[in-house]
Amino acid sequence: MFTQLHTTAKQRFHSLLDEDPELFKNVPLQYISSMLGITPESLSRLRKLN
Repeated sequence: MFTQLHTTAKQRFHSLLDEDPELFKNVPLQYISSMLGITPESLSRLRKLN
C-alpha cells in the first residue's frame, strides 16, 4: 500500500505487468485498474502506450 503512495500509475502498471503478465489475460481490466488505483480509461491509455 505504501508503494502506491510513492509511485506513478505508469510505474505501478509496469510493475504489475512485469510481475504477472498472465493476470491481464485472466482478470477483467476493471478489476486490474481498481487494484492499481486508477480509472479503467487510464489503464486503457497505459496499455495502448505499452
